[in-house]
Amino acid sequence: MTKKILITFDLEEFDLPLEYNLEISIDKQLEIGTNGLIILLEILKKHSIKATFFTTAFFAESRPQLIKKIVKDGHELASHLYYHSDYNIEHIASSKHKLEEISGKKIYGIRSPRLRPLSLEEIEKSGYIYSSSLNPTFIPGRYNNFKKPRTIFYNNNRNLFIVPFSVSPIIRFPLFWLSFKNLPLTIYSFLCNRTLKKDKYLHLYFHPWEFSDLEEFKIPNFIKKIHGQKMTKKFELFIKKIKNKGNFITIKEFLESNYNKK
Repeated sequence: MTKKILITFDLEEFDLPLEYNLEISIDKQLEIGTNGLIILLEILKKHSIKATFFTTAFFAESRPQLIKKIVKDGHELASHLYYHSDYNIEHIASSKHKLEEISGKKIYGIRSPRLRPLSLEEIEKSGYIYSSSLNPTFIPGRYNNFKKPRTIFYNNNRNLFIVPFSVSPIIRFPLFWLSFKNLPLTIYSFLCNRTLKKDKYLHLYFHPWEFSDLEEFKIPNFIKKIHGQKMTKKFELFIKKIKNKGNFITIKEFLESNYNKK
């Protein structure tokens, strides 16, 4: 079986400085996300990569032409709720409806901002077929999912696929965006290759804002260590290392081809 690589992005207003009590206007949040997205879409096109974008409905409302370009370029659009920093349970359904209205495409997946738990019952009722908010590892101060399933599984009670992020076998080292930023590329690539060999697929996630210049923001270095041009260079090097290991595919395509879920 040909191995599959699921590259996913959380497309959102760049509200991360607010977590560190730094002021940033909503216009600036959208500008940072937009600049990074434009750069990222060119990278994906250059390397013929299909990806899945989990998008807040607020960002989509603010940048509808870019949302339509994402779809036109062959990427999957999924929900990242309505806002990145404001949540109520109604946003599970309303974000889906708004994204479908703007994109003209059906929305199948959802991911929670900051991976906060969501009601699986409400996700099912809203018509999604998969949820991707589970990092099956331990992140101090955030979550402890070390005992949760490490790979994709079907929740029979809720008629939903749960699509966790990839972590390495046995020790469950996380392979998410912060690991990519802070590990040497040789080590990160080794862990990804090992996971891909074991699971036959790899599921990674990043943010478009990482491809923007973040120098003006006094956020922690472990977040700002690689950004802008450095992020672009490292990401492209990684793509070149891994592109011969499997085929890039969207989450919806992966579920269709492996589970006959349409």
